[in-house]
Amino acid sequence: MKKTVIQIMKMITKLNKSMIWVVGVLVFFASIFLFVDVLLRYFFNSATAWAFDLAVTSTGFIGFMLGGYALAIGQHVRVDLFYEKFSLRVRSLIDLISALFLFLMAGALFWLGMDYVIHYYTIGAVTTGGVPMPLWVKWLMVPLGGLLIGLQGLVKLTNDIYIIVTGEELYNSEEGV
Repeated sequence: MKKTVIQIMKMITKLNKSMIWVVGVLVFFASIFLFVDVLLRYFFNSATAWAFDLAVTSTGFIGFMLGGYALAIGQHVRVDLFYEKFSLRVRSLIDLISALFLFLMAGALFWLGMDYVIHYYTIGAVTTGGVPMPLWVKWLMVPLGGLLIGLQGLVKLTNDIYIIVTGEELYNSEEGV
């Protein structure tokens, strides 16, 4: 049972850590496209119709898709000034209490994001920018981001409960997959 739980924790962490590569590739190509757009605009007075939409969508995608990654590598927001001075069990207890807020946020992102996705899909809404795209596709990043944060939160919660009970770590997502 313990081995299975660790395997699931590793899979979730691996999924979240792989998002840095997905986002990195997106940022790379978006940067090239935006660079070309700037050159076209300034030298040929002919900007592309889709560059601004790409920049806005990419920025949102980066923010939503990397929340679980930040949690997996321990780079999320907390007050380290006090936190690091506590024992492992006390830190886990603090994390257990703060997990309530994490799951409220992740749940809200997932629930409300899915509401928008379903609504925009149902009415057939499309973007009004340079490239008409179904609006639900753009909004899909919100519930996916909430899901990734929530899954990584479950990994952290499981580890925190194990630490509180046994005094030892079950799995450390910050060390690697």
